Amino acid sequence: MKTMVLSQYNTPLEVHKRDIPQVDSGEVLLKVRACGICQTDLKIIRGAIPPPIVTLPHVLGHEVVGEIAALGKDVCGLQEGDVGVVYSYVTCHNCERCLAGRENLCIHLERIGFEREGGFTEYLKIPAYNFCAFNRDLPVEKMAILADAIGTPYHAITGLAKVRPGQNVLIVGGGGLGIHAVQIAKLCGAHVTVVDLNPAARDLAKTYGADETLDPANAAGAIADQTGGQGVDAVIEIVGYPETLEWSLPALKSGGKLILVGYAPDHPFALNTMMMHYHEYEIIGCRFVTKAELLKLTRLVETGKIKPVVTRTFPFDQVNAALETLKGGKSLGRIVLVLD
Repeated sequence: MKTMVLSQYNTPLEVHKRDIPQVDSGEVLLKVRACGICQTDLKIIRGAIPPPIVTLPHVLGHEVVGEIAALGKDVCGLQEGDVGVVYSYVTCHNCERCLAGRENLCIHLERIGFEREGGFTEYLKIPAYNFCAFNRDLPVEKMAILADAIGTPYHAITGLAKVRPGQNVLIVGGGGLGIHAVQIAKLCGAHVTVVDLNPAARDLAKTYGADETLDPANAAGAIADQTGGQGVDAVIEIVGYPETLEWSLPALKSGGKLILVGYAPDHPFALNTMMMHYHEYEIIGCRFVTKAELLKLTRLVETGKIKPVVTRTFPFDQVNAALETLKGGKSLGRIVLVLD
């Protein structure tokens, strides 16, 4: 089988020939059908997520859809030919966090595409638990982005911010995650404002339901005007740089929640503790999605209530061109690799 391998940081991925993996008990072998790419993949390539999380040589890819090609002997309820999304967090199911329903914070966590090899390959073996079947009539390239590009903002908005009808939600960043955050926040009944540098991204956000879109240069004043100086109930911060946090955190109303979805490893943010003291802001990190949430989200997509936004696809052997397109900011929405 062909596998795309990162052998050195800041270099193109290389094609390697490997044997197809053999499944153990409790595992399934997937023929990979599609795999999304995102900014985290670019962070890995440039070495911003170093060992022990990622070690070289490495196979990227954590947004995977595959078709079951083989089953381990103890696998029940699945069959060859089933198509599904990969829940990319491999967990122990037995630590205090898993037992509390927070498996995305498992003490023994390993992630496909990070600690484990990912989906930039023709065949991938995973625990059967991590396979989430969906209606095979749905396009694989759109379903590939469920777990991260849609699942992460779903966890942020419904699980952490707990957005309710009538609330004001500010989404900072209208890219691959932000465009789905818009749909989820609207589904919760919120008034949604999106801030993005790119006018085309702002226009796309409007087509998916954003009530207001703003340029960062005038966002702080406009949000104050919109809310009568009170601020928004929740900020979904997908950019995660100090330059956006400096105005997005004070855009909250007193008692509001800032959900940190995006992160910039080399750019720490200095927190104004006096402001935190007076306003009782809540700052909450957001890490991926739980499997239970992913299953709910799959039903929402199957019924058309959330629409995956994939604006560009590339064949598997053009993975480096796809990564360069993402790096250059040349595509809105999500970019997905498609395998025959």
